[in-house]
Amino acid sequence: MNNKIFSLIQQNLQQSFSLKKYQGISISQNSTVEQLPWTPAKYRKFKNVIEAELGVTDDFLGTVADIVNRLDQKYSNRFFGEIWRPHTDDYNYTGWTLVEEVNSHDFKNVLDVGCGYNQFKNRILNLTGIDPYNNCADYMVDILEYANPGAKHDCIIALGSINFNSRNDIESRFAKCVDLLDRNGYMYFRVNPGIAHKNGPYIEIFPWAFEVVKEFELKYNLRLLTYKKDHDRVYFVYIKN
Repeated sequence: MNNKIFSLIQQNLQQSFSLKKYQGISISQNSTVEQLPWTPAKYRKFKNVIEAELGVTDDFLGTVADIVNRLDQKYSNRFFGEIWRPHTDDYNYTGWTLVEEVNSHDFKNVLDVGCGYNQFKNRILNLTGIDPYNNCADYMVDILEYANPGAKHDCIIALGSINFNSRNDIESRFAKCVDLLDRNGYMYFRVNPGIAHKNGPYIEIFPWAFEVVKEFELKYNLRLLTYKKDHDRVYFVYIKN
C-alpha cells in the first residue's frame, strides 16, 4: 500500500468527521467509505480535495485500502506514463555503459523489469522489457503478474523499478525476480536510497540501504558481486547460487 496516499485519505477523512458529534467514528484502512455518515456536500468536498491533489478521479467506493490502491494505480499510471522521463545519460554504471557489460556475458534471455521507454531494447541482446505503466514495453504487466513463457531468465535488470511503496511490496517483487532467474544468473539493480521525486510527491520511495541488500543476499541464496554509488542512486549486482 502507498502510505503517502493512505495518509492523505486518512487525514481528510478525519478532518471531515472532526466535529464532536462524530467522536465515536474510528477510521482505518478497513473502513468502508460510503458507509460513513456523509452529507452530500461533505462527500463532494472530500472527493474534490483528493482528486485535485492527486490529479486523478475515483468513485471513492469500498474500503479505504481499496480506494488507496486504486488511486495509487491511477497516480502511478499518470506519473510514469506522462510525467517521468529517464535520465540514462546521468549514470556511470547503469546508463549506456551497462549495455556493454550485459552483452559481454552473452545472455540468452534478459528481462528488463520496469523498462519504462524500453531504451535498452535492440541494444542489449535477447532482451524483453516489461512495465505496468508504459506502452513502450514489450508487455505492459507488473512483475508479480508476469509469467515467463519460456525458460528462466539468465539475466534480470531492474533499474529504479523495484523501489516503490512498502517493504512488503519491495520484497514480493524482489522474490519474484529471484524466482524467474536461472541458477548462476545475474541481477543488475539501480535503486533509490530514499530521494523523493520532485514531480511526484505521492510516489512513495522505499529507502534502500546496504543492510537490506545484504539481508536479501543471505535470505534468497544470492552472491553480491558489486555495490557502489551511481550518481545519486545505488548500483549492485547479484549472482544466484
